[in-house]
Parts: sequence; C-alpha cells; structure tokens
Amino acid sequence: MHNTLLTTLHSGSLNVNVGGPALSMSLTLKGLEKAGVKTVALCEQIPANGKLIDSDLNVRFTHRGKYGTFAYVDNIHKYLKKEVNVDIYHIHGTWMYHGLAVSRYAHKIGKPYVVSPRGMLYPQALAHHALLKKVMMRIYQGKVLGGAACVQATCKEEMEYYRALGFKNPVAVLPNPIDINGIVNRNIPDKQNFQIGYLGRLHPRKRVERLIYAFAELKEELKDHELKIIGGGDIQYQNFLKAEVNRLKLRNVIFTGFLTGKEKDDAITGLSLLIVPSDFENFGNIVTEALVRGVPVIASKGMPWRELEEFHCGWWINNDQESINRTLLEALTLPLEERVQMGMNGKRLMCENYSVEVLGEKMKQLYEWILTKGEKPIFVYE
Repeated sequence: MHNTLLTTLHSGSLNVNVGGPALSMSLTLKGLEKAGVKTVALCEQIPANGKLIDSDLNVRFTHRGKYGTFAYVDNIHKYLKKEVNVDIYHIHGTWMYHGLAVSRYAHKIGKPYVVSPRGMLYPQALAHHALLKKVMMRIYQGKVLGGAACVQATCKEEMEYYRALGFKNPVAVLPNPIDINGIVNRNIPDKQNFQIGYLGRLHPRKRVERLIYAFAELKEELKDHELKIIGGGDIQYQNFLKAEVNRLKLRNVIFTGFLTGKEKDDAITGLSLLIVPSDFENFGNIVTEALVRGVPVIASKGMPWRELEEFHCGWWINNDQESINRTLLEALTLPLEERVQMGMNGKRLMCENYSVEVLGEKMKQLYEWILTKGEKPIFVYE
C-alpha cells in the first residue's frame, strides 16, 4: 500500500455549529491529506444559519437531512456511486442515516469501513433519549458498528464503554487531532491580570455554574481576577447562568458569546487558566485548544485527561465544588515560573502526540493495516 495513493471517503457533519465532531472530522481530513491520502467528504448541505468549517476540504454536499436524529438523506446513494475507486470508507458519528447508508454500500461493493463514534456511545450519551437509542441500536446501529473493520475511540475509556456494549471488532485508540500551525507564542498574564476561562458549548451537563459559584464562594480571593465564559448554545441554560451572576452580584464574570477565528484565538491566548467542569466529555477538544496555546488546564475526571497530571500541564480533579474551589486557589498561588513551565509542557505534549500531522500518519497506518493485514499498529486493540 505504501506505493499506492489511498483514496478514502468520509461521511459526517462539517457544519461549524456542530462543534467538536465537525472540528475533529475536518482536522482528520487535513492530516490524511498531508500524509498523502486522498480524501472526499460527504456531508449534508449546510443550513443558512451554519457555516462550512473549512473551505479547503474536498466536499460533496447531499440534500439536507430529515427526521430529527436519524437525518435521512434521500440522495446519498447517488453521491456514493459517483465516487469510484474508493479504498476505504470512514463514518464519523452514530445514529444518523449517512452511517447506515455508507456501511451498506461499502458492504455491497466489498470495501471496508471505519467508524468514529465521537463519544456518542458513552453511558451518559446513551442515557439521553435512552429508549429511542435502544431501538435504533437494535434495528441498525449495532450492525453498522459490528460490521466495521475497525472502530476509532479517542481514549481507552471510550474503548472500554464500546466493549461493554458487546462488540468484539478491532478498536484503534487515536485522539482527536489539533492544528498546531499558526499558533503564536503568547504573553503569559501575570497574577495582577489572572483570567480564568471556560470555552465551549453552554449546556447543563457542562456544569459551568460551578465556576460561578467558585467565584462567589471565593469572592475575596478572586475579587481582582476575571472569569470569562466563552461560548453559546442552550439559551435557557445561558439565561440561568446570567441570572445566577446577577443574583450573586458578581462584577467579574464576563460572557463573550460564541467566538470564532482571531477573536477566539485571542480570547484563549489571553487566559491564565482554562477550566472544564463537565460531567463528561469523551475527549474535549477545548482542552487541546488551550494546551496547544500554552494555557494550563483544570479538567474534571469526567474527561479522559490523566495526561494533565502525568505531563504536569494542568490538574485532573473530582468534579465537585470543593475540589474546584481548592484547585483554583492552588493555581492562583502557583509561582509564575511554574505556570509558564506548565504551559510549555502542554504545548510540547500537543506537538508530539496530538498534531494533525502525527495523527494523519497514524490514521493512514490504520487504513493500510485494514487493507493489507500487515503488521498491526500498536494503537489497535483486538
């Protein structure tokens, strides 16, 4: 396979409003292209209120999806038939019709496919609309997953949850990639300008209120510092958070709304610390976005980020109010030199293990192993 140009077809969403899954898919495509793999992306037409996450991608747009979560696309087979000489198919996400259509088509023409569930098989995710998902799993999703040549998990924890569902096929543990190109060296804010940030979608399971309560309970210690909440999402939850800030009479909590491009980059690089108090995240692209910019991170143990402690670039803590308060105080009193070193450690971790280039090469290795059954990559578990 090394002397042959691999051609891959990827199905999923590339709408920027989808958040992490769209970013992960687009960066996977970028990494593969850099590794010399030809990619074609198949996604539904972007709605008027959305935006294609990257205009440089080789995309074919189908009709818009119908029927809620299932997202039925009536003309997807026309596009699948048009793309000839595809060596391997890659399905990004679960439950949606594109995965069923691609898996059936690949099986029909005798080609293998890979599935990246993107955290949608975690117990917490399965508990949402649990009955509907049980029915969907029984009718078609179980066949899509079980028929895959390999399933990509972003961490070992996600692999264990997948195995717990009874699936026996190979699993590749490959994290989501991060684009390290164009990241500028940041000016490290000193303690007189200590800015604590949350970045991501606003949703009740993200537990952002715990940061607000930390600022209320540590009002004296944090009075000269800011909490910056970067993101948008659930309007009802957003209004609840703003109401809590008003009720607690906090003047140092800022809501920026949803940011993109340079505004988002500037907001992240201006942080002294990122904190992610989510109940669970299968990976957490927001962690990598901070680390690659040299920002230390506090993440809950609802996320697979033990590396924050192993590489001394942040804290991996229990997701309760007392732990959050105590860790914020510890971070605040950390010597500036140690905080700078933590930032450098995080950036090095991203460059060595999480870059688009590194993970593009690993995904290429995975495809070649599936197609040739040669030497199994060390990140594949059978």
